[in-house]
Amino acid sequence: MPCYLQKIQPPSRENYKLWLSIGFRGTWEDYCAIKSRDVGGSLTICGDLGPHCADCAGVGDFLCDYPVGEGRTCDRPMCATHAREIDENMHYCRTHKAMWDAYNHEGRDEKEHDDTPEA
Repeated sequence: MPCYLQKIQPPSRENYKLWLSIGFRGTWEDYCAIKSRDVGGSLTICGDLGPHCADCAGVGDFLCDYPVGEGRTCDRPMCATHAREIDENMHYCRTHKAMWDAYNHEGRDEKEHDDTPEA
């Protein structure tokens, strides 16, 4: 059975709603007190939760959406910490995010140095 390392995140309203939906009966303050104890630490979760993140031992909840040709994408598994959100429901791995940023920066530089007058 595979095991994963999950980093303990600070409290959030979204996660509090999730806790309520799975049966937690405490208040927001109760939830915050529980979640704030070990923020930054980690816990081990065992079970088949899908692929491991390619950058750590966490759950790979996201796949890199960077196009690699012939209608395919990179598909590198990433956890929420390592996934770089490009757009709604679109994530790139660290390497492809750097390539995307360089491409965008290059395009801006060309526009700034373009001396042709606009019509």
